[in-house]
This record gives sequence, C-alpha cells and structure tokens, in this order.
Amino acid sequence: MKNVLNIGLRILGGLLVVAVAAGAYLYYQSTQTAPKAPQIVQAAPAYRTEAVQRGSLVNQVSATGPLLAAQQINLYFVQAGTVTSVSVQRGDRVKAGQVLIQLDDSDLQLAVQQAQDAASIAELNKEKLLAGPTVDDVAMAEAGVKNAKGALSDLLTSVSAQQINIAQIKYDDLSDTARRTQEQYDALVKFKHDATGFLKRFAPSDDTVANFQKQVQATALAAQMAAVQLEQLKKGADKGQLAVAYAQVLQAQAVVSQTLAAPADWQVARADLAIAQAQTGLKQAQLRLSRAQLTAPFDGVVGDVNLKVGETASVTSPALVLVDDSRYHVDVLVDEVDVVKLSVGQPVSVTVDALPDQALGAKVDRIAPISSMASGVVNYLVRLALDPTGPGVPLRAGLSATAQIVVAHADNVLLAPNWAIRRDSQTGQAYLSVKVGDALKEVPIQTGLQGDTHTEVRSGASVGDVAAVAGASGQSTP
Repeated sequence: MKNVLNIGLRILGGLLVVAVAAGAYLYYQSTQTAPKAPQIVQAAPAYRTEAVQRGSLVNQVSATGPLLAAQQINLYFVQAGTVTSVSVQRGDRVKAGQVLIQLDDSDLQLAVQQAQDAASIAELNKEKLLAGPTVDDVAMAEAGVKNAKGALSDLLTSVSAQQINIAQIKYDDLSDTARRTQEQYDALVKFKHDATGFLKRFAPSDDTVANFQKQVQATALAAQMAAVQLEQLKKGADKGQLAVAYAQVLQAQAVVSQTLAAPADWQVARADLAIAQAQTGLKQAQLRLSRAQLTAPFDGVVGDVNLKVGETASVTSPALVLVDDSRYHVDVLVDEVDVVKLSVGQPVSVTVDALPDQALGAKVDRIAPISSMASGVVNYLVRLALDPTGPGVPLRAGLSATAQIVVAHADNVLLAPNWAIRRDSQTGQAYLSVKVGDALKEVPIQTGLQGDTHTEVRSGASVGDVAAVAGASGQSTP
C-alpha cells in the first residue's frame, strides 16, 4: 500500500513539471510572435488664428421690405356721368394735367354759357348805372309826371252832364243785356228739365248750360260795375281818390329826381354784389364742367383702367390707378435696439432680389416717432429714399429689397476678429485672446466701433499680434 502511494506521488510531480514547462514554453512563444502596441504621442493643440491688422470697418443695420413708388393713387370722379372717351390704357406714360377719361358734359357746357351771360349782364348793369341816364330815360320819367298830373286834373274837373248821361246809357244797356241773358238761361234750364219723349233729344247738354250760366254771371257783373261808375260820376271825386292822385304825382317827380341824380353808394355796392354773385355762379359751373374730366395730377404711368366708353362712372369706385415711378423708396421695420443707431441722411445700400448684382444708393429719409409691436418685438417704421437710377434700371413697385444701413464707418483702424474677443459680464472689460509661442493668452484691450465680423481695437494690441482661440485642425486663418 505504501509503495502504491509513492508511485502516485511521483507521477503527480512529473505531471506538474510538464505543466510548468509547457506554460513557460507558451509564454515564450507569445512574447516572441505578438505585435508590439504603438506608442501614444500627444499632438500639439490646433488653433484658429488671424493676424491683427489695420483696415476699414463699417457698422450697418440690415432690413428688408418691398420697393415702393413715390406715389400710387386711385383716381375717382366726384360726379357721376357717362364715359364718352378713354384716352389711355394700362402701362401708358402720362403728363400732369393730361386728360385721361372724359364724361358727357353737354349739359355742363350749357350751364357755363348761361353763367357767363349772367355775369356779362351784371357787369353791363353796373356800367349803365355809372354812365348815368340816357335821353330816353329822362323823357320816360318826365312823361310819367305829365300823366300823373293829367289824372289829378281830371279828378279836380267837375263831371259834365254828358258824362253822366253816357254812363247812364251804358248802365241801362248792360242791365237790359243781363236781364235778357238771365231769362234765356232760365228758359234753357226749364226746357232741359221738362223735355220728354221726342223733345228730349233736343235738350241742351250740361256743358251748354254751364257755359250759358257763365255768360249770365259775366253780364250781371258788367252791369254792377257800370252802376258803380255811374254813382261815382254823380258823386264826383272823393278825398281818397284825390290823395292817391297827389301821391302818384309826387312819386313820378321822385323818379325824375332819381333818374337825373348820380348813383348812390348803396346802388354801386348792390351792382358790385350782383357781379360777385354772377362770377361765383360762373366759377361753380366751370368747376362742375372740369369735373367731367379725369386728369393726371402728376407725371407717371397708368397702373390700371377700370372704365370703358359707354359705362357710367361711379363716385365710389376708382376709375384709374396712377403710379409716380420717378422715384422709389423702401419702408422697413427696424427693432428698438438698432433704431437708436439711425439718423436721417445716413447712407444706405439697397439690393433688389431681381437685380442681385446691382447695388442701389439710398439714404434714410424719415424715422417713425412712434413704435409698433409685432410678435412681441418693438419696431419702428423707417423710410429709405432711393437715389435716382435713370432709365437703364428696370425697377418695379413691389420688388423685394434688402437694405444695408451704414450707421458708423472707420478707416485705417486696428482690427481684431470678434470670435477672439471676450467681454467680462461683470466689469465690461474686453479681452483679446492672442497666441504667444505655443500658448494662448488673454490681454485687456480698449474697443471702439464693432462690426459684424471685426471690432476696432484702440489700445492693448498691435499690428502683427496673432488673435487665436482653440479650434479644430484646418480652421486656422492666416
């Protein structure tokens, strides 16, 4: 038993030796055949760099808006009428005062002629007043005095028996005529009322009876007037008649005095007033006539025509659209941060989307004094007036435009890139990051004008300094 145990231990020891030898061999082989790991070498850091140098700096505000013509108005007729002619069409160029559309004005022309006649008559009446009376005027006035005195003399003269007899005969004759007419009328009425059978067809009509009744009334009235005249002749002239006759004589004499006298101030003033009223009427008629024509208020181009010959012009619908394209402007919205940088007269560069390669000159023309709110942003309306462009530039109202408003400009100043400048939020001190050897260093600087890409450095840096920040390889700027 003891021998068996020894034999087992010797076998186990041999196996261990073999295993150790095999492991050593494998370790040796692995160290001889496996590739060597590369050595890790830390690369030098990459920087974005740009040399500090002198140059020009422009600070500007960008804005967009539509291109607008100097004027664009809708032209209306102020009175209705029938269109008789349309002299223009869309796209035509017109001059100020040119007739564009004509309405029927025949009645208006007649009204003007009548007003002119009335004004001429008023002026002639004043001339006649200042010229004094004519021979015929004096003769007519004196004849009136003579007639008035003759009538008074007749009243003062006693009535003769012959005049009374004539009046009596006239009265008797008219009375007899009135009596006979009444009897005939009564007989006619009775016949019409009593006629029967065959006689009824000969009865007078109602119109005949009515006409005969009028004759009865007329003859009776004539007889009554003859009776009154007869009684007056028998009595002679009364005091009332004499008073009237004397008054007529005095009035006729006053007419003579007025005819011979120079015109009074009030008469001249009244003549002047009549002339002024006539002239006012003439101007009103001429104004109504002028309104039958639609004329161009300024030089421009016709944008649209909304009427044709034969149509009725309305006072509520535009007849024509006129555009003054001699000058253009752009209205843009500028926020409250940038508007404080603007002032009237600042130069502007405008680019139209349709003409991207052509910059148009302009200037700030006006800045709205009050703001407007859009999407929570406070904006101000700014008008940019374009410089005259000449006929070679095909501008059109409504084109999209982009404006660059120059708010500040500096020449021959030291410039550093904005990406290399940091400003301390607490102190406001600006620092420029520069490369010194292989390291970065921030130096304090005093800044001036700031542009979109560069800032003016007034102190703290020099020409040749290299502004740098840590960045990806290949982004360095010489």
